[in-house]
Amino acid sequence: MYQGIFTVFSIPWVAAFTAVFFWWFLTGLILFIVKKVDELNHKAHIFVTLILSPVIFLGIYLFFNSLSTITLSSIYSSFFASLLIWAWFELAFLSGLITGPSKQLCPKDIKQMKRFGYALSNIAYSELILFITLLIMFYFSFNSENTVGLWTFWILFFARICAKLNLFLGVPNVNTEFLPSPVVHLASYFRVGSTSWFFPVSISLISFTLFFLVDSIFNANNQTPSVIGYTLLASLTTLALIEHWFMVVPLRDAELWKWMLPKQKKDTNINNETSENFSSEKIHGL
Repeated sequence: MYQGIFTVFSIPWVAAFTAVFFWWFLTGLILFIVKKVDELNHKAHIFVTLILSPVIFLGIYLFFNSLSTITLSSIYSSFFASLLIWAWFELAFLSGLITGPSKQLCPKDIKQMKRFGYALSNIAYSELILFITLLIMFYFSFNSENTVGLWTFWILFFARICAKLNLFLGVPNVNTEFLPSPVVHLASYFRVGSTSWFFPVSISLISFTLFFLVDSIFNANNQTPSVIGYTLLASLTTLALIEHWFMVVPLRDAELWKWMLPKQKKDTNINNETSENFSSEKIHGL
């Protein structure tokens, strides 16, 4: 019975659905946690994040346990491992546990490079630890049989950097409703406006990655674990591409998770006069 159920996950469209659902569910769960803590006790964010530390340890265990084999179960384990590790770091960022050396609003009327420096100082620790984690995963994945976990984390990291740069340089569509209190100050570092030169560059890079992964699916010679691995990665890349397009099209991706979250009074504590022409960070899936 269990073998028959698991065989279903060898179907590519089931793998794609699983990747999308797991991404959506984890994102919604993270947002629910940080907003619920805001509602109950906004000083408990770091405590809650530390309580949930077993999540990252489970991810680390699954990652190392799946490196040496290429089976259907190890492919899924590797993929889920990276998502769990990433999800905990995202929670640590939104809770204010791992952000940057500075936690202040963007000063008014400063030049672009100075604004970039201030913005980087607010997120530097988070981005650095994600990069170090990626390097560690690369080191242990080098010459290993299963690299799905490595490439899953790489796609998430690359999409995150592209998204943050686009939000910093300017995009037409942003929202504020998902920012929890520990990182609400980041609202002053992102610009609402026309897209910059970097948007078509990032879209092109993500699209090229998606093309490569889809091509790899068809060139996998019907080897089920490889097909499923590339399908999971292609699904995640597709989500990254869609999220980037949500920055410029008049559609609200917030509705994907808004119904899951506790209702709260809107309180961003942002002085509009402090940061003219800037708006909040747009929260995307993972």
